Amino acid sequence: MGGLLKLAKVALPVLLVTLLCVGAAGCSSECGESKVDWVHSLDEALAMARSDNKPVMIDFYADWCAPCKKMDCETYTDEELGAFINEKFVSLKVNVDKSNLENDYGVKYLPTILFLSPDGTEIGQGQEYWIVGYRSPEALRGGLQAVLDAWTS
Repeated sequence: MGGLLKLAKVALPVLLVTLLCVGAAGCSSECGESKVDWVHSLDEALAMARSDNKPVMIDFYADWCAPCKKMDCETYTDEELGAFINEKFVSLKVNVDKSNLENDYGVKYLPTILFLSPDGTEIGQGQEYWIVGYRSPEALRGGLQAVLDAWTS
């Protein structure tokens, strides 16, 4: 039994250090930099939208939301998508834990992306053009193009 106790005394710390190292790597919040030029105020977004005659894209997120983090790391870091969004939209990023703006639109799930015309009215009827949940760069671009088509028609 003494040999087993000695083994446990040596193996347990090694196991704990290994798990901590693997866990830290697996839980890393590091990801590429967003290619989207975000603003963080609705007033600023609407002023820019009126000035540039672009619709506003509002991304509602939370720091604790795994699909939101996945969008930040895998979707908004895409060079081509970022360039497309920056050219066609004024992009507003809203943390629902630090704002009540989501209540004005009835947002219940994260991430949710919705769209406003430069005058502040929502594009589409109801939630027609809302994008809810994780989207890959390709899928998001398709949804964004549908919004642009609706806005310009």
